[in-house]
Amino acid sequence: MLRGTRPSVRGALLFLTGALIVGAASLLGEPDLVVLGLFLALLPCLGLLLVVVLRPRIEYQRTSSPAVVTVGEAAEVVLRLANVRPMAATALEMHDKAPAALGGGGRFMVARGFGTWTQAVRYQLSTGQRGRFLIGPLEARARDPLGLAVGSFKVRGEDTLVRVAPKVWALADVPRGIGLGAAGEAAPQRTGQTGQDDVLVREHRHGDDMRRVHWRMSAKQGELMVRLEEHPWDPSALVIVDTRASAHVGTGAKSSLEWVVSAAASLGFRLADDRYRIVMAGGSGTILETGTVRGPAQRQAILDALTDVAASAEPDLDAIFGESESLDATGTVVFLGSTLTARDAGTLVATGQRFAKPSALVADPVAWGVEAVEHRDAVRLLEASGWAVEQYTPADTVPDAWSRLTIRRAAR
Repeated sequence: MLRGTRPSVRGALLFLTGALIVGAASLLGEPDLVVLGLFLALLPCLGLLLVVVLRPRIEYQRTSSPAVVTVGEAAEVVLRLANVRPMAATALEMHDKAPAALGGGGRFMVARGFGTWTQAVRYQLSTGQRGRFLIGPLEARARDPLGLAVGSFKVRGEDTLVRVAPKVWALADVPRGIGLGAAGEAAPQRTGQTGQDDVLVREHRHGDDMRRVHWRMSAKQGELMVRLEEHPWDPSALVIVDTRASAHVGTGAKSSLEWVVSAAASLGFRLADDRYRIVMAGGSGTILETGTVRGPAQRQAILDALTDVAASAEPDLDAIFGESESLDATGTVVFLGSTLTARDAGTLVATGQRFAKPSALVADPVAWGVEAVEHRDAVRLLEASGWAVEQYTPADTVPDAWSRLTIRRAAR
């Protein structure tokens, strides 16, 4: 359906020229010039009539590939257009709308004659920002053959969802020692040196089978201790993704938040390749818990979860640990964040006591152009408490920072 039908700039100038000729010829008494002026003035009117009468009726189907694209990669959009009105005979200027984060969409021209027709149009879509975006609607403008009139009209079709996932970097192997525990048990206590005392035990918890109580060790410890069941190596990891808006610096795709989300996706893929059970926490609780899922499904779950992560309004890291049950069953912890406060450091120190070799990637405030005296004190507190801490700059890639962190962790 046409809307906004109007003369083009060319048509408006031609109409004004014709009107001026008619006026001047009438004053001079030149009937031939009057006829010429009327002819020129009526041409834009004829163009308007043609645009209305020969209005096209376009339908389309849009596909975008790949279905999930990572930041920085290009997606190909294919539009399959079909004109179902045989009398339409106009050139079409089309704009497939998209958010600015995707480059604004595509613009192209379709010039076809009378009769029904189909045509496929392809264009590249840039991806500069993570998230889910809708492409559409498809808008078109029809012109008469002389370009004297133009009319905008609605193209029938559905919008298309495009998912832009965070950039995933290939990381070096995760040292096997960081994923301690079996089936989610924390690093157990080995008590004694030889004989019956050389067993793996932990404190009794509500619901434990009393047949697992180790009475000799219970007597020595002064509290009930239970034997740990033997399991094959089953690594698990807690990845804390600091999404607090107040902690991050920079804006848009170049912000520390996007750096951290990309690091989380990269680390998640690396852990998934090594068959880790992964819990990702951020905002006000759990972002992702893969459970027993492994392989491609685990990778897809990581991408889906991190594609939708947004900046959080939470002021403190404490909110992340509200869902304690989902965050307890892990063998190691890696913190991915930006700037830290003294309270943040205290929260992380308390959390790290339950894990072996806790690690953290945080921003270097000076490199990011911000003052953060409290951040430096927080980093020193973490390092003094057994954390391996590495600071990244805006110029660092995730693999570079991860390699430095791995070296620091191995040295502790």
